[in-house]
Parts: sequence; C-alpha cells; structure tokens
Amino acid sequence: MVPVMARHVCLLGGAGFLGSHLVQALLEHTDVRISVLDSCLDRLEVRSPRLQLIEATVTDHAALARAVEGADPVLSLTALCNPALYNTRPRQVIDASFTELVPLVDRCARSGQWLIHFSTCEVYGRPLSDAPMSEESTPLALGPVQLERWTYACAKQLLERLMWAERRHGLRGTIIRPFNVIGSRMDFVPGVDGAGIPRVLACFMEALLRQRPLQLVQGGQQRRAFMAVEDLCDAVLRILARPGRCQGEILNLGHPDNDVTIAELARQMIAVYARRHGGAPDLPCRTVSAEQFYGPGYDDAQHRIPDIARARRLLEWQPIRTLAQMLPAIVDDYVARYRDRL
Repeated sequence: MVPVMARHVCLLGGAGFLGSHLVQALLEHTDVRISVLDSCLDRLEVRSPRLQLIEATVTDHAALARAVEGADPVLSLTALCNPALYNTRPRQVIDASFTELVPLVDRCARSGQWLIHFSTCEVYGRPLSDAPMSEESTPLALGPVQLERWTYACAKQLLERLMWAERRHGLRGTIIRPFNVIGSRMDFVPGVDGAGIPRVLACFMEALLRQRPLQLVQGGQQRRAFMAVEDLCDAVLRILARPGRCQGEILNLGHPDNDVTIAELARQMIAVYARRHGGAPDLPCRTVSAEQFYGPGYDDAQHRIPDIARARRLLEWQPIRTLAQMLPAIVDDYVARYRDRL
C-alpha cells in the first residue's frame, strides 16, 4: 500500500484515458474511497465498494457537489484534449479547459480542498530554443490567434494563472503538466467506437489494424518524449503521499529519455505489430500536410521535451519504461479490443 494522506479522493473526468488508469492504481495501491464524475463511464472497467460513480458533467453543479463532498484532494482531469478538435471546435475546447472549471477553482478555494489540476505540456507552446522545458524558466509562447490550434493551450494556461492567483485567497493547489502519456485505452478507433481523428497513437493503430499506410503530418519530424501511463500513475500516487511538498507546485511529468520523432514512433509500431501479429513489416508511411489532416488553423511545436528535475526532487520519482518496453502491451491491447470489430 502507498501511504497516501487522503481518505477520500475525487476524480473529475475519471473515466477517461488518464483517469481510468489512475482509478485502477488507487484501488490497487491505496485504501482510499474514490468518487468519479464523468459524462461517460464506459471506459472505466473496474468496480469496487470503494468506488462511487456519477455520470454527469462538471457543469451539473448538483452532481459536482455530490462528487466532491468530503473529498480531499480533488483531481481535475476534464478537458477536450484531442488536437483534431482545437481548430474545429475551438469554443467548446476553451469552455472545457477554462470556463467550465472556474467554479471548481472557486469552490476549492472556499472549502480549503486540495485541487490537483491536470494541465498540459502544450502550455509551453512553440519552443524558443532546443532546451528541455522547465516550469521556472521556459517562456509560454503560443502561436498567433488565427491559428486556432492554440485554443487548448491558451485555455489551460489561463486556468493555471487563475489557480496561481487564488493561492492568495486560500487555494491549496498543485498543477501537473503531463508530457505525451501513452497506454492502453488511450483513444477511440474511428468508425468503431468514435468519429473524427484520434490522437497519434490510435491513428497509427487504426492504420496497422487495417493494413493501410500510416499518415505522417508534415513528414512526422516533430519530436516528442513519450511516457507510460503507469509511470504517470506512480508519480501521482507520490504526490498524494506528499501534500506538504507538492501544494503550490507546478510539476512536469514526462520521460525525457524517450525522445523520438513521430516518424520513428511509426516505424517502431510497424515493427512491433508485424512481429507480434503478422502485419506487413514494410507497411509504408505517407506524408500529409497539417491542413490536409487537421484542416485550416492548425499549428504545432517541433519538439516538446520536459525538464523533470523538480518532480525527481520533490517526489523521489523517475520514469522507468522505455518506448520499446511500452509498445508491445499497447499494440496487443488494441488488437484484442478492435481486430474482430474492423
């Protein structure tokens, strides 16, 4: 058991990708009671007498009050965190990441509940140098307004600034900036259990399952540092065990040693799929423009690598899973879930 200080934890958005893994980790490694509020609970596969499920959105104030009552801390994971939505549904993205969460910040400030908010590494925007991104020194440099891809990052950054301002009025807050966390149950597969464009991992898995070319936006030369969702869960459990150290902190959580291009991710996934499931080892990749893939108004950062010195120091934590260790289980999970449905 992890010696967390909490007795009751609330996860808002707790049935999504990160939330569902966190619920499982809390049930396995702690004895806390857990409340989960989410608009859809289908992805949350675990059940327990310690688990209360509430199907609603954070805009349902009665349901929100029921979920957070007696909980300390409150973990906020709600957002529309899919790049395909940032320039196609920008108003909804802004509302989900800022407007709808302002009452939650006010509530926690008034009640004294510890709010652990999952922000995003995207608040760093377009990197101004090749240096790893630091919570203390890296500028948050977003693209121009007409490139609506930055609506998500801007809304997330504004909520961070609101939380920082509310520290003066009693808010006990911690901000987490996850860097490209991947794992099972990450996204939908279009035409099976969702519509639109999922994130890159699910896009590549759909192509592998259908044995079609993998599409590389702008050639896939963007660099990302991928981290296993299990390593993220380990870090969050350590945060819960260290409230005195972590309140009032902003923490990058990522794995800087897993720095690869998106094109290299595609090549590794093709190799893993071919080796384990008999796909074509030379399945091609095809370059597409950002506008072809996402529509007008899209933009991106060429690299996004975290400095995790603060998390190492405060949490005594180190991410351990390499990309080569992560991918086989992720590929197997997608095959088990979707191959017979395609």
